[in-house]
Amino acid sequence: MSMQGISDNLLSSKSFQTLVFGIWAVLGLMGCVANPVATTSEVLVVEKASTPEAKEDKRFAVRPFPEGTLLALLSAEIAGYRGDYQSALETYLAEARKTGDPGVAARVTRLAAYMKAEQALFEAAEIWTAADPTSLEAHQFLADQLVKRGAFYEAFQVMQAIEALNGKPQYDFFAYRVGSISKAERAQILSGLKQMLLEDPDAVEVLFSMGAILQSLDQLDEALGIADRLLVLAPEELNFVILKANLLTALKQSEDAIALLRAQLNSNPDRHSLRMLLARGLFERRNLAEARQEYERLHQVLPEDGEVLFALAVLSIEDGQYDQARRHLLRLVRTEQRVNQAQYYLGRVAEKTEDTALALREYNKVAGGYEFISAQGRVADLMQESQGLEAARQHLAQQRQRLPSLAAQFELLEGQMLSRLGLKDSLFAHLDDAIGAHPEDIPLLYFRAMSGQRFGDLVILERDLKEVIRLDPDNADAMNALGYTLADQTDRFDEALDLISQALAIKPDEPAFIDSMGWVLYRLNRLEEALPYLERALALFPNDEVAAHLGEVLWASGQKRQAKKIWREALKDYPDSVYIRSVLERFLDS
Repeated sequence: MSMQGISDNLLSSKSFQTLVFGIWAVLGLMGCVANPVATTSEVLVVEKASTPEAKEDKRFAVRPFPEGTLLALLSAEIAGYRGDYQSALETYLAEARKTGDPGVAARVTRLAAYMKAEQALFEAAEIWTAADPTSLEAHQFLADQLVKRGAFYEAFQVMQAIEALNGKPQYDFFAYRVGSISKAERAQILSGLKQMLLEDPDAVEVLFSMGAILQSLDQLDEALGIADRLLVLAPEELNFVILKANLLTALKQSEDAIALLRAQLNSNPDRHSLRMLLARGLFERRNLAEARQEYERLHQVLPEDGEVLFALAVLSIEDGQYDQARRHLLRLVRTEQRVNQAQYYLGRVAEKTEDTALALREYNKVAGGYEFISAQGRVADLMQESQGLEAARQHLAQQRQRLPSLAAQFELLEGQMLSRLGLKDSLFAHLDDAIGAHPEDIPLLYFRAMSGQRFGDLVILERDLKEVIRLDPDNADAMNALGYTLADQTDRFDEALDLISQALAIKPDEPAFIDSMGWVLYRLNRLEEALPYLERALALFPNDEVAAHLGEVLWASGQKRQAKKIWREALKDYPDSVYIRSVLERFLDS
């Protein structure tokens, strides 16, 4: 039967007549007062109009719907009345596209929101906003959809419109989601936020997002100034405290960060989030005893918290309290929190207690996640130690066959095992086959390059590192490794300098690269230029190799007393260092 036939049959029904009057009322509320259907709806418009001007002109603000729209809207309403929401949605959306009517767009937006039909909701909200720029609700729907689609700068612009309509935009959203926003969008949003502060310098949501974005753009000093302003405006706001603590840590002012958190906890001892942050900071600074105290306090009030249980397990392993560590880890497994991590560390505990069979069982229970490959590496090593090399290699071969998407990673595990055993011929035969099967796998190429260095074959090292750089032109680690090797073991210093310079341009604060730059400048006999690089490298990363390099350059510069001091201090921390022993033999024993 045609739609007209359906309508004719239904028009005599009393319930249908009630429904129709309801539809007219809904359509009037939806926008047909402003843009009603011609003829029939004009009566409704006149009845609803309250101003004298409207009564004088019956066609005030009236624009007819296209032919067929009224019937389509009626059929959509009937479909919704019957519970066929999908048909209603599709029909309403089609008519919203056709008419651009704000009432129809509003109707389909709300229906799509109810149905969680995201694509229809986004499109309808766009139509509604364009048709009625004064609608706060339309802008709120659109901002939400833009956020969900990752169009953050566009969402920011819509939020500004919401504020102009006296709504409440959630500018602090950008602080919480800054990691998901592209660098270009962050810069655009930051510019907009700065403009907004000119009108309201104390807008805390704007300041908070500014601080987080500045931090993400490594503008740490400016971000810290914002954090200080926020804490003046709201001294005990948890997120502002966390922002400042994170900034202080990033600025290498960890003691100040810890002092800030302690001061806040003295005033608010029940702020568990602050105590968690303090415990993490203490753990990262290797203040393990104090970290344990804070985690124990948290455990008393949050006995099932996954982070607390895991931290206590790791600290217990550090302290050799293996039974306690196992209890915490088993609790994680039972409560289905961090299960793969827990299983991995249960394997570690079993190894520590020399129970190889249990360790194998625990490692094999790691079903995925970051720990999976590491767990399989431990399985292979334990099998090699307990059952022999062939059993371990057979296990890795079976894993490659079972999980072909991870085949290259299992090839690398096998190579690492052969390298540890010093089996040079087997190692290179295996790596050649593996790279033949995975010719563009960068970890395999890099590992073969480093294996070439280990076994004194610089031809392999140079060939594979150059291939890594060809495949990944921004691979600063490969550039530095090749540059340092050329500077240290050949006389190709200019080439080495170029490679290390490129690496430093990509990672200017990497201590290993800074050390390499100092070393190649020394090899070029540019001693005065070399010293600041090596001093900075040692300050950033106290290390026996860097100390050996710095001492050698100081010695060559005539600063022999200072060189001896650097070497002796390094020897206290690294008594078995081959680098320090080598320079002592060359310079002090000669």
